[in-house]
Amino acid sequence: MELLKIENNKKEYMNLLLLADPAVEAIERYLYDGELYIFKDGADTAAAAVLYPMGDGGCELKNIAVLESLQGKGIGSEFLKRLINEASKSFTHMLVGTTSPTEGFYKSLGFEYSHTIPNFFIDNYPEPVYEDGIQCVDMRCFEIMLRKFSSI
Repeated sequence: MELLKIENNKKEYMNLLLLADPAVEAIERYLYDGELYIFKDGADTAAAAVLYPMGDGGCELKNIAVLESLQGKGIGSEFLKRLINEASKSFTHMLVGTTSPTEGFYKSLGFEYSHTIPNFFIDNYPEPVYEDGIQCVDMRCFEIMLRKFSSI
């Protein structure tokens, strides 16, 4: 698997990014100002993610998506570990906002609870957002310090 940063034609990865964020409008708000990374498996793109620089020296993981046919095989974990390593070259910490069903994924990679944004999914999406059949309302945010990971 190979980690690649995409500088041009970012919209080509929209269908993959839509697996993690259901609104094109929301993705377009961060895609072009963020850093798009893909995880290649030979000629195929297995996963994509966007790191968005924040003003405090950190970045926010705005999106991470793995092809549905490859989910549950450890690709997302390996991809995020490599993203953490890459981000540690430029950023001091990484923040991610998520829903309750997926927070265990981030905790397993060293992220710690930071804060909750009430009604985030209600206030920022035109249609209800569901995860595992449950409507998403609040966003739970997790953070990891990056400098200690610079040698992964």
